[in-house]
Amino acid sequence: MTLLLRLTSVRSFRATLSPSVGVGSAWMGGCPSCNKLRTAARYQNIVGFRTYANMAAQKKDPRLELYKVLSSRAQQLIKPEKAEGMRQRQKKQEILKKRKVSSHVRLQPVMSFHPTQQTHTQRGLSSRSNPNIYTFAEFEETQTSQTVDSVLDWQMSHRKQFRTTPRVTESVVDEEVDATEELEEEETPEKKAKRMRQMEKMKTLEKKQKEEQQYTVALMEACVSIGEMDRATRILFFLKNHKTQAKRKLLNIDVYNVVLRGWAKQANMDKIRHLFLLMTQGGIQPNIQSYSAALECMGRAEMTGDAPIRCVQQMQREGFNLEDIFTSCTFQADEQECILKAIRDGCGIDFTPPVPPPPQRCTTELVSSIYAEDNNNNHRGETSQLQPLFTEEEVEQRCKAQLEMETQHWLQVESIEGQQQPSPEVLKLRELLEAHKSMWETGLLQAIRDLKKELNKQSIGKGTVNFYPFLCILEDQEYVNMMVQAVCQLAVTGDPLLITARDLGLKVQQKYRIKEKLSSGSVAKLNEMYQKYCSFMVNSQGGQPGQARELWYQLERAHGVCHAMGDTGTWPISLVINLGSLLVDVMVREVKIDNNLFRKTSEQKLIPALYHMYTYRNIKQVGIIKPHPMLVHLVEGAQDTNLTFDSSLLPMLMPPVPWSSVKKGGFLLSTTKLMRCSDATLQHQLLLEKVGTSELYPILDSLNQLGACAWKINQPILDLVIQVFNNKGSKELDIPQPVSEAPTMPKLDRLSNGDKQAIRKQMAQVRKLRSEMHSLRMDMLYKLSIANRFRDESFYFPHNMDFRGRVYPCPPHFNHLGSDVARSILVFAEGHPLGEKGLDWLKIHLVNLTGFKKKNSQAERLEFANEMMEEILDSADNPMTGRKWWMTTDEPWQALACCMEIANAVRSPDPQAYVSHFPVHQDGSCNGLQHYAALGRDVTGAHQVNLMPADSPQDVYSGVALQVEKLRLKDAEEGVKIAQVLDGFIRRKVVKQTVMTVVYGVTRYGGRLQIQRQLKDIPDFPQEHVWEAAGYLVAKVFMSLREIFTLAREIQDWLTESARLISHVGSAVQWVTPLGLPVVQPYHKKKSKVVRNDMQNFILSMSTDASERPDIMKQKNAFPPNFIHSLDSTHMMLTSLHCQLAGIQYVSVHDCFWTHACTVDTMNRVCREQFVALHSQPILEDLSKYLVQEYGTLPAGLESSPGMDVKHDRLMEVLVSVPPKGDFDLKRVLDSTYFFS
Repeated sequence: MTLLLRLTSVRSFRATLSPSVGVGSAWMGGCPSCNKLRTAARYQNIVGFRTYANMAAQKKDPRLELYKVLSSRAQQLIKPEKAEGMRQRQKKQEILKKRKVSSHVRLQPVMSFHPTQQTHTQRGLSSRSNPNIYTFAEFEETQTSQTVDSVLDWQMSHRKQFRTTPRVTESVVDEEVDATEELEEEETPEKKAKRMRQMEKMKTLEKKQKEEQQYTVALMEACVSIGEMDRATRILFFLKNHKTQAKRKLLNIDVYNVVLRGWAKQANMDKIRHLFLLMTQGGIQPNIQSYSAALECMGRAEMTGDAPIRCVQQMQREGFNLEDIFTSCTFQADEQECILKAIRDGCGIDFTPPVPPPPQRCTTELVSSIYAEDNNNNHRGETSQLQPLFTEEEVEQRCKAQLEMETQHWLQVESIEGQQQPSPEVLKLRELLEAHKSMWETGLLQAIRDLKKELNKQSIGKGTVNFYPFLCILEDQEYVNMMVQAVCQLAVTGDPLLITARDLGLKVQQKYRIKEKLSSGSVAKLNEMYQKYCSFMVNSQGGQPGQARELWYQLERAHGVCHAMGDTGTWPISLVINLGSLLVDVMVREVKIDNNLFRKTSEQKLIPALYHMYTYRNIKQVGIIKPHPMLVHLVEGAQDTNLTFDSSLLPMLMPPVPWSSVKKGGFLLSTTKLMRCSDATLQHQLLLEKVGTSELYPILDSLNQLGACAWKINQPILDLVIQVFNNKGSKELDIPQPVSEAPTMPKLDRLSNGDKQAIRKQMAQVRKLRSEMHSLRMDMLYKLSIANRFRDESFYFPHNMDFRGRVYPCPPHFNHLGSDVARSILVFAEGHPLGEKGLDWLKIHLVNLTGFKKKNSQAERLEFANEMMEEILDSADNPMTGRKWWMTTDEPWQALACCMEIANAVRSPDPQAYVSHFPVHQDGSCNGLQHYAALGRDVTGAHQVNLMPADSPQDVYSGVALQVEKLRLKDAEEGVKIAQVLDGFIRRKVVKQTVMTVVYGVTRYGGRLQIQRQLKDIPDFPQEHVWEAAGYLVAKVFMSLREIFTLAREIQDWLTESARLISHVGSAVQWVTPLGLPVVQPYHKKKSKVVRNDMQNFILSMSTDASERPDIMKQKNAFPPNFIHSLDSTHMMLTSLHCQLAGIQYVSVHDCFWTHACTVDTMNRVCREQFVALHSQPILEDLSKYLVQEYGTLPAGLESSPGMDVKHDRLMEVLVSVPPKGDFDLKRVLDSTYFFS
C-alpha cells in the first residue's frame, strides 16, 4: 500500500525540528542528497524520502543529526490509512490517469518559474487546492538571508520547466469519483462475474509462479547435490535472460542462495562475486543466508584483508550483524567452522557465536504446576521395574541398528505366508520370477543410463531445463530397485498411473533427503547424541515431563548442532508426479515377460508385461497401469517370501528422537511431520511456527511421553493368529480370508438379456467383494509379518498428531490403534507386579472385553469373572480345541490374551508378585457427549454419560433406544404404518452407532445409512421396509437426543452457526485449544490442477488450498466435532503429562486409556482430576473472545463487497451470544466410578 507523506508546508515541517539542528544551512545546502530529499518531499514520495534520509544518515556528515530527525519525522507523519480514504485516492488517480495527468503532479499547478513572481493570492490558492504541496515562496520564507541567494542560483541553474498540465480541480475529481461510485453501485452481474474471473485468474497465476519457483529451487539443489555447479549456473543464466517475464520471475533469493552455497563449497570467490552482481542487476536484495555463503567461501579460500572486511561492512549496512548468521542460518558439515574462520582470520575480529538462550518455561495455566521450577516430584519408586530394558552395550548396538535401517531407507521383512512348506509348483514359479527380475534389472539399468544421456544431451545442446539432475541424485541401481518393487506391486493391485507415479516420486524424494543428511556430516554427531539420549531414557524410564526434550536440547548444544541442517526444499506435487511418471514410462517400455512362459516350448517370445490404458471409475476416465495376466499369475503364484517396507513405516528399535520444536522429532533420518497434512497444506505449519515453542511444550512433551513407551509381542497370541491366517482365515474371528474363498464369478452363457443384466450386477458385486477381501487380507498380512519380524524385540512407536491435536502412531500398518487382532498381540515391554488390586483389574478388564455385563457394576463384573474362572482357564489352555468360550466375546483375541494373563497370574506362587506386562484399558462413556455435558453443565446429560456418581453404569444408547421406543409407540397408536412395522425391533445395537457419531457431526443421511445397515443384519425384519424404517428411526434418534441433551444441542448449534457465518465472510474457522495448540480447519473450495507430462495429463482436485475460499458446508458441519476432538485430545495430553509426573506407564487410543493393572487406580484419579481441571476453564467464553478478536474485522478485499457488513454484524452478534449453562457440579466427576471404566 502506497503511503503518502503529508507535509502541509516546509514551515510546519521546520517547526517540528529542534532549532539547534540548523535547517537553514543543511536543508538547502545545494548538495545532491538535499535535492533528492527536497524532491521526494515535493512529490509526496514517502518511499524515496525515507530511503534518501536513511542513506544520508549513514554518512559521516555534519548534517547527520538533521537527517536522523528528518527520517524520524517522516515516519511519524505516516498515518495508517483507512480503507475508504485509500479507495478515494485510488479513484482519483485512475481519473487523473484517464485525463493523462501524472498522478504525482499537484492538481493546481503553479505556473511561475521563479518564486518571487508568485503573489500571495496565488500561494493561497495553491495551498487550498492541495494542502500536501508547498510552494517555492513558502519554502523561501524558511531560509536564512545568508544562504537564500546561493541556493536560488543553484536551483535556477539545475531545474527544468514543468510541463503544462490540464487544469484539474479538486471539485472536478470529486464529481467524477461520485459518478464512478454510482456506476459501481449499478454494477451488472456480468461485470461482477468478469471481475471475479479476473481475480481468480490472477490468483491462479500467483500460485503457479510459486510452484514453479519451488521447482526451480529443487532443481538447483539437485544440481548442487550432484556437483553440477556449471549446470546450475547455466540454468540460472537461462532463466535470467529469458525473453518472457514469467521465467525471469522464477529467480528469487532462494534460488540464488542455493547456487551461492554450491560455489561456496568449491571456494570459488569469482562466481560468488558474479552472483551478487547478478542479484543487484535483477533487483534482488541479498539476505543473511547470502552473506553466510560468501563468508563460507572466503573461509574455505583462506582469504584475508580487504574482501572479508568489505563483506561484513556491506552486510552491516544492509541491517544484518554477525550474530544473525548463527541464529538464523542452517549449517551442514563444516560450514559453521569456515564462516568463523573468515570472521576471525580474514577480518581479524575476535568473535564468538552467541550461545542459544535457555529454553523458556511454559506459561499455560493448565500445566503450570508441571513446569514449576520447584517441581521435583518423582514417584517412580513404587512402580519402577527391577532393571533397565537394555544394557549399555545393547543400547549402543540397537542405536546403530536403527540408524542403519533408516540409512538404507527400507527393510526386507519375511512374509508369514513364506513360513509354509511351498509346493513344487510354487518353487518353480519362484525360480521363474527371480529370472525375470534379473532380466528386468538389466533392461531397466540400461534404459536409465540411456535416458540420462539423452536428457543431458538435450540440456547442453538446446539449453533446455529437464529432469536430468533428478535422475542423478541417486545411484542408477537405486532407481532400478524401486521400479522392480513397483512392478511386483502392480502385478497384485494394478493401481492408477497417478498413484504409482506419486509413490515412486515420493520414494525418490525421501531417499534423496536421507542421502543429503548423510552427506551433511552431522550423522556421526547425531548417532552419538542418540546413544546418550537412549541411555538416559532406558535407565530413567522416560523421566519427568519435559526432561527428554531438555536433554536433547543440551546434547545439541554440547555437540555444536544447535542449528542443525534442515531438509531440502519441499518438492511441488507436479515435480513428484512427473518424475514418477518418467520412471513408470521406462517400466512400461522395458519390463517384458515371456509369452511362452507357461507353454511347453523352449522358444522365448518377450512381450510387454505392463500396459498403460484408460478405464472408467465412478464415471471418470482414469489412466491405469494394467499388468499382463501372466505377470499376475507369476507374482501371485510365486508367493514372494519377502515384503519391502520403508523404514518410516516400521517401529523403532529405540525411543524416538524427542519433539523439541515443530520441525524436529520422530525418526532419526526419515522426515516426520509434527502435524499430519499433505505437502500442499502449509497453513498448519505456518500457524504452529507463529506460536512460541515454549507454549507448545505440553503438546510436544505429551507426544514424547507416548513415544517413549516400549512394547513387545505377545508371542502365544501371535502364533495362534498366524496359524488361523495361514489356514484360510476365519470370518468369525475377524481374520480375513484369501480371495480364493470368494464366490466364483457367474457366467453369461445362454441367457436372455434380462438375465444377463442381473448376472452383470452380480459380477460387479463379486468383483467388489474380491477387491475388499484382497485389501483386508494384505492389510492383515502386513500387520502379522511386521509383528513376526519384531517378535523377539522391544520396540517403540513415534507419535504425531492431526490438525485437531488427536494423536496417532507414525507407523501405519502395525500399532496399538489397530483392530482387535493388532491390540491382542501387543503388551508393554516393561513389567510391574500386580500388587493388591492388579488381578481384580485384569478380571474386570476381561469382562469389559466380553461385552456381557455392560450394565452391571464393577463388583458384579468381578463376581462374574470369578464364576467363569473355569471357562477362562479352559480358553487359556485349549484356545482352539477346548470349549472356546473366548470366541463368543465382543473382542475375542484380546479376551483370549487376557485369559492367558489371568491364568498365568493365578497359577503363580504369589499372584501379587506376578510381573504383568498386560495393558488394562479404561474407556470413556460416549466421550464426545461427556465433553458436551461438561461444557453446558447439563445435569440430565451428565447423568446419562456417567459424569455423576452412580451404583451402576448408565447406558446412553439404551436410554436413547428407550426414548425412541416411546415415540414409536405413540405413532403406532396413531396409525403410522412404519411405526407399527418397527414393533419389537428398536434395540440398543440399532441406534448405538448413530448416537455415538451424532456428536461428531454425522448428518441425517449418514445416520440413515448406519441404521439401514443394522436393520439389514436383523433376519426377522422385513427387508422391503428397511430404507423407510431407517429414515423414520434417524429422525426419532435426533429428536430424542435433542430432548435428552438440550444444552449440548444448543452448544452444537452455536458452534455450527458461528462456523457458517465465519465461512460466509471468507475465512476458515480457527481456534486455540486450552493447552495452547492452534487449530485451523483445512476445508476449502476444490480447485482442479492439471499436471502435464508426455505420458498422461493428470487432473488433481485439491480442497486444502488456503488461498481458496472456504467450503461453507464442510466448515460448519465439521466445526462442532473438530472442536470436541480438540478437547478430548487436550484431556488425553493432560492425563499423559500427569501420569508421567506420577511415574506410571500410560498410552492412549484417543478416549481409551491404557496402563498396567497395578496402576489403574492412579490413572483413574489423574484422568478425572484433569477432566475437571480442563472444564473448570471458561472454554466457551475463551472461544468466543478469540473468535471475536480473530474475525472482528473483515478480510482484505471484502470490505466493499455488497451485503458483507450485514453478514459481519450478524457474525459478531452470534459470537458473543455464548449458550447458557446448567447447574451441574463438575467436582462430582471425581467420585464417578463409571466416567472412565
